[in-house]
Amino acid sequence: MGRKKKEKPEDKKKMGRPPTKPVTKRLAYYVTVKVNNSMNYQVTNVLISKDTIPEVKQLIARSPQQVELLGYWNGKSYDPVPELEEFIKSRK
Repeated sequence: MGRKKKEKPEDKKKMGRPPTKPVTKRLAYYVTVKVNNSMNYQVTNVLISKDTIPEVKQLIARSPQQVELLGYWNGKSYDPVPELEEFIKSRK
């Protein structure tokens, strides 16, 4: 049986997590939901995307947490959606 060669420091593989690709937003309606964690009293913002206006309305209507409408992502910025803004105002 052969002997193992001692590894030089340059030959060692790098440990740890490999780099990840940044998330790209798709063209959709975006909503931020503030989730309250009662275990450690933290508030976390969760970004949720939906494809259609009825899906966003359903999310807003069923969510017990605070919901903030960001708008429609057009690839560069958020466009306001008057129909959804009126729906949120009528819910309050």
